[in-house]
Amino acid sequence: MELDRLLPAYEFRSHHHRRIAADRDTTWEAYRTLTPEDMPTSWQLMRMRGFGRSGPPGPADDTFPVPLLSTVPYEEVRGRAGRYWQPRPTYAPLPPGDADAFRALSEPGWAKAAVGIRVVPDGDGSVLTVETRVHCTDLRSRLAFAPYWLAIRAGGAGLIRLELLRAVARHAEARTGA
Repeated sequence: MELDRLLPAYEFRSHHHRRIAADRDTTWEAYRTLTPEDMPTSWQLMRMRGFGRSGPPGPADDTFPVPLLSTVPYEEVRGRAGRYWQPRPTYAPLPPGDADAFRALSEPGWAKAAVGIRVVPDGDGSVLTVETRVHCTDLRSRLAFAPYWLAIRAGGAGLIRLELLRAVARHAEARTGA
């Protein structure tokens, strides 16, 4: 898994998955072509958090506010290091999408967050998995991040992951008539 390569050690994790009655290719294509209109709650939550995006036209995958770190067939990882616990998060001075810089960051004061999205075959269907991992670069950051994680895991971030799984399933299964 690319997520294992990019963020093998972590203190915080969420894992969501859904079996979809569509083959892997159809499921991956449904994910890659989602638009912000397919996930209105997610886009509203991200706007409220300060990303400032209103859901521009086009695939959500291309307009998602977190940089793509890696993509391989049927899997991608997005990530960024920041001080997420602040009212307006600040981000580490890393080149967007630079997986090597992301992996190498060890300077105290940051939380490295990565989201892996993967589709694997499962009989006549597939399983879509969304896993989020966060590694804090020092104890102070870990202590600052922990209350934030508790608030968003079940709230905003959890709702975004669940809406993504539902939207992909709806589109993939509609394409196959399931």
